[in-house]
Amino acid sequence: MAGFKTSGRALAWGVPILAEAAALGRSIALAWTIGAGALGQAMMLALVLRLIEMTSDLGVERLIVQAPEGATRRLQAGLQGVALIRGTIMSLVLLALSPVLAWAFVDGPSVAAYASLSIVPLLGGFMHLDYRRAERRFAYRQMAVVEGGATLMAFVALIPAIWVFADYRVMAAVLICHAVARVALSHMVATRRYRLLFSTDVMLRCWRFGAPLIVNAALLFLVFYADRLIVARGYGWATLALYGVVLQLALLPAQIVGRAAGSLVLPSLRETLGTGAFQAVWQRILTRHAILAAALVLAFTALAPVLIALVYGPEFRPEAGLALAVAVAAGFRILRTPYSQLAVAMGRTADPARANLLRVLALPLAAFCAATGGPLTLIAVAAAVGEVAATLRAVQLAGGHSSNTSQKEMPA
Repeated sequence: MAGFKTSGRALAWGVPILAEAAALGRSIALAWTIGAGALGQAMMLALVLRLIEMTSDLGVERLIVQAPEGATRRLQAGLQGVALIRGTIMSLVLLALSPVLAWAFVDGPSVAAYASLSIVPLLGGFMHLDYRRAERRFAYRQMAVVEGGATLMAFVALIPAIWVFADYRVMAAVLICHAVARVALSHMVATRRYRLLFSTDVMLRCWRFGAPLIVNAALLFLVFYADRLIVARGYGWATLALYGVVLQLALLPAQIVGRAAGSLVLPSLRETLGTGAFQAVWQRILTRHAILAAALVLAFTALAPVLIALVYGPEFRPEAGLALAVAVAAGFRILRTPYSQLAVAMGRTADPARANLLRVLALPLAAFCAATGGPLTLIAVAAAVGEVAATLRAVQLAGGHSSNTSQKEMPA
């Protein structure tokens, strides 16, 4: 059993590390092949898709892990039905927004490029959730095949995409390839027959569970990605590429930790809630995240300016202040991760949104800075202040809950 858990943990960490490494490699390849301006436009395509995904995510993949009856065929089929409805609606929304997006950002991606992204959520609606159900047993091999395999296939597709397009359209091609591979692999590793159930009670349950998550996701988009929109409007595509690269590298550990937490921390908290083992598990999780956050801030601040210039080219070298501010923001993001997972495990899915409300307050300062031609570093400083405030709010919201859960019943 110990060997199995060790292997499972390795996979749960390895897959997000692979995903972030592939994203890093993609940005490096695009920086050298299509240039900073086109890379900024490509980032805009990825940004738009991320917005659609985050602001429509009802948390079906988390609900199948969190729900006491998450392993039942009926709930799984109902969640797959919800996923299909969501994917179809989001695909239509993207199609409708394509002309607006092309008009809003001058000299950016074309209408056709934005419209092509609508294929991604439509395909995602056909995901088989069996590999997520397996995570209830701390079994991650199916997840590794689906997520890791799709990442590798998309990375391989980067080479022919660059050869065919040689501009921002490379990003759309790679994102579509990733969606195709992910859906196909989810069906290949499934042990259950794919079923769809369009059940009112499952939909309502998803809405009750996921509506606060959507609010939180919308806030997260504002706090993590809206500043890039501000930079695109105020500083141009090349500056967006520089800012996006710095953010990507700083947030890379935070993204890995967040994705691994969904596979490791959430099931662990769900399993120990209401037991005497909770406090020991919770303290161990907090300690590990604090160490990771401190290491990130120190390492990124010291190494990022030199390494970014070396890997991406001298035009991408960030100022020391920008590197420090972005590192602090990412570090506090890591510190907040266990509190977000605790809230989901307890069914308190509105708590992360309440914490992130404070982070949103940093955006007006960033917008004012861009409008007045202020330094790029000030935008990152505003982000760091917002992250600190949001993390303190998350700790406050957890309050007695983190110390009293050992006496509480599991949420229904």
